Amino acid sequence: MDPILLAFILATIAGLMIVSSLAVGGINNPLLNAMIVSLILGDPVVGLTVGATCALMALGFHTFGGATIPDWNVGAMFATAIAITAGGGAANIEMGIVIGSIVALLMTWFDILGRATTTVFQHGGDRALAANDSNAFQRWHLMGTIPWFLSRFIPVFIGAMLIENVWVIENFVNEYAWFRQGMQVIGRSLPAVGFALLLSFMDIKRFWPFLILGYALFAYMGVPTLGLAILGIAAGALFTQYGKMRKGA
Repeated sequence: MDPILLAFILATIAGLMIVSSLAVGGINNPLLNAMIVSLILGDPVVGLTVGATCALMALGFHTFGGATIPDWNVGAMFATAIAITAGGGAANIEMGIVIGSIVALLMTWFDILGRATTTVFQHGGDRALAANDSNAFQRWHLMGTIPWFLSRFIPVFIGAMLIENVWVIENFVNEYAWFRQGMQVIGRSLPAVGFALLLSFMDIKRFWPFLILGYALFAYMGVPTLGLAILGIAAGALFTQYGKMRKGA
């Protein structure tokens, strides 16, 4: 695919996704972004692998109170594009995730810039409300999404144009082993932190048998994550039905 066209498509997707996430029920998440990129580039397996890893890294990160967090959605897009462009394989996927993690952190700068520029439109909306001009207020409100869109579109477009020169970043990562090893440690620890945060919201004291069963199936029987998810759904359904039968009795 033409690099300019690819960069435009990826940048547009990133912009639309962040605007979607501002609405209730937004669909912006690392797995979806990675899958879209992988389908465009023709390797959905890489998209599933990278997207699932980045989704685990993103667990527990939320913008409560307007806090700025790493943008794992954009990071997943770059990680997928870099891994596929480099030829796929475990080594290239790992390299893509490392670089994607760096991109996710760098995107915090653009997130802050996007948030700051929206104040212009907020003040415009305030003036429209003071003048009882509802139509103007609606226009100011809708225009307020422009900075958010551009905060992803511009950096993703520029970065996507440079994907073919990813060897420069790869050489840097390979040359400075301490940097590579440090990012690998971070990349491998973040999913564990995400799982820990997820488990902290669960009633482990009550449902500990399910936790032990899931661990045994994964660690000793080699059941993949998708298989565990399917078994979890079945176990949850049976547990719910059993609870209803006991109440009925």
